Amino acid sequence: MGITWLIEMYEAYLDDSGTNTQSAIAIAGCYVSTEAGWRKFTKEWDQARDEEGFDVFHMAEFLAPRDQGHEPWCNWDDAKRDRVYRRLAGIINDNKRIGIGVAVPKSVYNSVPQRIRDHYGNEHYTFAVRMCLMQISEWRAKSLISLPMQYIFDWETPGSPKHAEISAMMSNVHERLRPLFGLDAGGFSFQRRQFSKPLQAADILAWQMNRYIPRIYPQGEINFDALHAGFRILRKDQEMNIGYFSESNMQAWINRILGYEEKYGVIY
Repeated sequence: MGITWLIEMYEAYLDDSGTNTQSAIAIAGCYVSTEAGWRKFTKEWDQARDEEGFDVFHMAEFLAPRDQGHEPWCNWDDAKRDRVYRRLAGIINDNKRIGIGVAVPKSVYNSVPQRIRDHYGNEHYTFAVRMCLMQISEWRAKSLISLPMQYIFDWETPGSPKHAEISAMMSNVHERLRPLFGLDAGGFSFQRRQFSKPLQAADILAWQMNRYIPRIYPQGEINFDALHAGFRILRKDQEMNIGYFSESNMQAWINRILGYEEKYGVIY
């Protein structure tokens, strides 16, 4: 079934932001499309890369101060930066099916009982990824999608805490639940963004969320029209689910877990 598999499968690309020790909020950014959609994306991305003169797009370097010397970005004027960003954002919007992002304030997740963290992830990013997967399963159900899905994570060194927890989480999904995520016939891997170009799109989304979420936490969503242009172009008229865990909705999530445990037994 090789040709049918390639045409009909879905692929989700996930990247992180804010996982360094200096950041107060950990973020997982994710884009989902069909394999054919990502092939078209890669062709258009490579064309833009060749015409605009860059290699691997990394949002933090793209917008870093020029005196940091990140080439070629430090040699571009503001007009070219804006034009290239809008071109890349358009390629993302035209080829993705849905964007998903989850932000987890670290201090909020640190208050979760340890036995629950042992099950759902000690790493803040692992928890954010798990919540992205829950949104993907809901989107698949709503969209009546039952086709297999591959999950591609930005490269992590084998043996690192993030690599170990994500690998364990993806490998240990219960057999009955695997079809909800497309994992009954799909799988997961860690790849490098210079070779898996959609990871560069996920990097843009994660970076924009890292910039945006601290402005609204913990008050809540601000006026959509007040968003800065870089994030607004990714959201305007686009299917996207963005969420963050305030203290109140984290406690509501914990309460659901405790209610489940009262009915079915303690989670280990």
